[in-house]
Amino acid sequence: MLGVRDARRVAWRRQHAQRHYVGYVTVTEDTVRLAGREQATGIDVALSIPHTAIRKIRVARNAREEVVGERSVVLELCDDEPIFVRPLDTGSLDLDGFARKLRAP
Repeated sequence: MLGVRDARRVAWRRQHAQRHYVGYVTVTEDTVRLAGREQATGIDVALSIPHTAIRKIRVARNAREEVVGERSVVLELCDDEPIFVRPLDTGSLDLDGFARKLRAP
């Protein structure tokens, strides 16, 4: 895909949701795209979030911002509730580095 700056496997959820989605995040020059499946129901969801709709990207500060019981990166949106994203990498996890990759160029 042209213009892809980063793509990786992640788990993510909206702030109000108890369940999470497992899938991928793709970061382009214009958007952060989240696509995933909620395992219990089999529901597939995809969100394309323009960088202009993201107010701030930061590492989670408390347990309410966790995904699958682990720290996440928080996408604070301008006009909607936050989305919590956690890479599903093996090995050591660099949430600060992941947050940097999600930010607009």
